[in-house]
Amino acid sequence: MTAIQRPDRTRRHRRALALLFCLAWLGCATTYQVQVNGYADPAGLAGFAPGARFCVLENPNAQNPLLEREIKAKIERLLTLRGFGLAPLEQADYVLRFTYGMGPGQTATVVSPDWSIGIGGGGGWGWGGGYAFFWPGLVTYSTAAVYERWLLLNVVAAKDYRASDKSRPLWVGESRSSGASADLRAVVNPLLLAAFGQFGQNTGKAVTADLSAHDPRLQELERVR
Repeated sequence: MTAIQRPDRTRRHRRALALLFCLAWLGCATTYQVQVNGYADPAGLAGFAPGARFCVLENPNAQNPLLEREIKAKIERLLTLRGFGLAPLEQADYVLRFTYGMGPGQTATVVSPDWSIGIGGGGGWGWGGGYAFFWPGLVTYSTAAVYERWLLLNVVAAKDYRASDKSRPLWVGESRSSGASADLRAVVNPLLLAAFGQFGQNTGKAVTADLSAHDPRLQELERVR
């Protein structure tokens, strides 16, 4: 009876192992790659002191006021997580303004491997069953629309801003990404998270941030409305 049951058990083990590999591969498939450039005024204050109070201003002429308000809430959340305070304009130390957008989709050729799954087996003392392995087969070419997404953060001294809304910036942060998603509401989250990773810093060049879609910081930011 044992000799008859073992092949069925081995096949079940092989199928389960193959499924686990597939799930693991799919779970790691989505990554946002963001380019961040931070510019700090040498004559200004870089690396803002913890506890400084920020006023985040919306654009009153935003095409989508509800999305504008949502992004403002996300920025305020990221500021508080970094130890900064929030205050109205009259009481703030700094003013943070933000703009964002997306370019028209450009058709691009996407090259991807055609992955295949193999199941192997073996024997010997202590052998517990089969194994699964992956290898790239033929290369697949397809076309898709690729969108350029961008975010710009601009920090100025609040006292100067109160005197003139054209005050000199102390820090400017640019973040950019490209991809197939045209959902700005979703892709703005990695842009924000990557920008705040360099907040107040002069990066000297574009810095790449690779963020997994399963990053808990991104998942928390997605819940901010």
